Amino acid sequence: MRILSPIASDLSWSAPRVFTDFDRMVDALLTPVHAASVNFQTGCDVSETDEHYLVSFDMPGVKKDDIKIEVVDRSLSVTGERRSPGGGAYGKFERTFTMPQTIDTAGIEALYEDGVLKVALPKAESAKPRTVQIQSGAGGIFSKLLGAKKEQTKDINESKSS
Repeated sequence: MRILSPIASDLSWSAPRVFTDFDRMVDALLTPVHAASVNFQTGCDVSETDEHYLVSFDMPGVKKDDIKIEVVDRSLSVTGERRSPGGGAYGKFERTFTMPQTIDTAGIEALYEDGVLKVALPKAESAKPRTVQIQSGAGGIFSKLLGAKKEQTKDINESKSS
């Protein structure tokens, strides 16, 4: 997912800080709670848009019917089994992640094509970025607030003059 390049004089390999920071954020987003396998471990990538997170699992040779996705509280579990052509077990896998509170768990969807499982984790409306319009002139909450302050000032001035 990231490109490493020799940047130290002793030719040791290291990643630029931006990749370290990105990895830390992704790790905080989907922290694996449990990952177990018998002869098979799925590769996993995470990407983000304004609307959702997309978790992709590489599962070559796994049939759709051999994959199970469960959501319990804030945990996403993907389990399955890749079978040999003769019908015997070839390898089992299990990946469990803790999802952030900002995920709308009721809207989670999954798609399996060409050996890749994609799980879309939609963000709750409160987690999506939005643009706030800057007002000028009358209207909105500020008119109400400013109007209330003027009334309070007027009431105080009237009580002082009486």
